Amino acid sequence: MHASTLPCTFCGAPASAVWAKSTLPMFDTNKALNTLPSRVAGWPVCRGCRIAAWALPYGAWVTAGSATVLSCEEEVAERSFVARNVRRAQRIMHLGFSGLHSGARAELVAVRAMRSLRAGLPAASALWSFKNDNQEPWLRVSRTRRAVPAFLATVEGNAELRRGWRLLEVALTRHDKSGELVASGPAEAARLLFEAEDGRSRSLLSQLHYVLAGPERCWSTRNRAALTRLAFTYAEEVLGMSPDLKPVATVVADWIEHGSGSPRGRLAEYRTVALSDYKLGVLLVQAHFRLTLDGRPVAAGPRDWEPLIQQRPRAWEQRMLLAATVLQILQERGVAVSDKPESADEEAHTEELLKQSMLGQHEDDEMEAV
Repeated sequence: MHASTLPCTFCGAPASAVWAKSTLPMFDTNKALNTLPSRVAGWPVCRGCRIAAWALPYGAWVTAGSATVLSCEEEVAERSFVARNVRRAQRIMHLGFSGLHSGARAELVAVRAMRSLRAGLPAASALWSFKNDNQEPWLRVSRTRRAVPAFLATVEGNAELRRGWRLLEVALTRHDKSGELVASGPAEAARLLFEAEDGRSRSLLSQLHYVLAGPERCWSTRNRAALTRLAFTYAEEVLGMSPDLKPVATVVADWIEHGSGSPRGRLAEYRTVALSDYKLGVLLVQAHFRLTLDGRPVAAGPRDWEPLIQQRPRAWEQRMLLAATVLQILQERGVAVSDKPESADEEAHTEELLKQSMLGQHEDDEMEAV
């Protein structure tokens, strides 16, 4: 190595230039200027990394105070993510951040990029979001599982799964009292495919559970089936789960429909214990005895529901899938599972929204979406 060069701080290549905070945007806080070794003017940075440091804000998803970059096992997804963000950066330079519509998220751009992978090629990805405003810098990392591109390809290739995904997007869309968009459904749905390293993230399965289980949501039989199928497809393709929950779900549904008291009261009781291993176990024992005493057939026994009431990996997810199956069975039997049925106008409005493509592909990701 030449005497006047040092290893680049970022990649280790020979570097003759030394850069400090003033020429390294978003690299570190101003405090770092006072912590450099004596007689050192900055960090050695090679030409390639100097170009990358200055290009990063244009290829990243930027907000007024943070930037998000994507790393993926497939370079084509990274290129797609960067290309979209460069176009967005040009818009920001012309209009400023105030010229952008609310609701868009980096996760949506990343999921669109992964969706473009050929034949749903398995590929893990990560979003690295960092902030440096010379005060309190932070870094947040969220990742997708390798099977997510294949899952997206499966959803896109099946009409009922696409319907389920769009129903989820519609359910996640939020407007304020004046009608302004505050949460984009496609962006919020895309966010569910990412798992935060610190555990502070919602999962797709948990969100589908709350969308399906709440009594305030009015779903037609077809729409409930589409959402339930979406949940099971995600569990199978992304989480590697393929549980047979129909027998246990039938026991719960039979107890709700035929047990003592009103079905509405028993359904409310089940909803309160559906995600608790111990409380669900107690309810299943009660349901088993009640059906047996009434002389009704019991579709499943303790060995069947044992995986649901243990504290072991994926038991929580199985309980959510069980709840979705129970509600689907009840609705197919004509048992009311929501506070009120969907009106004809609401159903027609939903059908119009479902005609739009998934992930907001029918519009620019900075435009208002439903």
